Amino acid sequence: MSIGSIFGIWRRISDEETGANTDDILQDGRAMVAGGYCLYGSSTHFVLSTGGGVSGYTLDPSLGEFLLTHPDIKVPKKGNIYSINEGNSTYWDDSVKEYIQAKKFPTDGTAPFSLR
Repeated sequence: MSIGSIFGIWRRISDEETGANTDDILQDGRAMVAGGYCLYGSSTHFVLSTGGGVSGYTLDPSLGEFLLTHPDIKVPKKGNIYSINEGNSTYWDDSVKEYIQAKKFPTDGTAPFSLR
């Protein structure tokens, strides 16, 4: 099992003379200048975005450096998996119930989606 760290980086907005304060810490997420995560396991992966895309790096222990192994990571526009807490289905709006029903039992001849 891998463990990891998630991080975000914002510009300091407080005056250097007064020191950091809560204004620096409680910034809006849209002010973030970089963010990512690092996974530690049998290999170490570092994923970073600075606003112009997402890149993935893998630690090469023999070099002691991260190498770009996954340039320009994208989320697929369309998948075949859905994820939802079906234990709350009693509380779903009718539109959500219809959508999930269509994913589980498609009527157009396509394969059903998988649940994760």
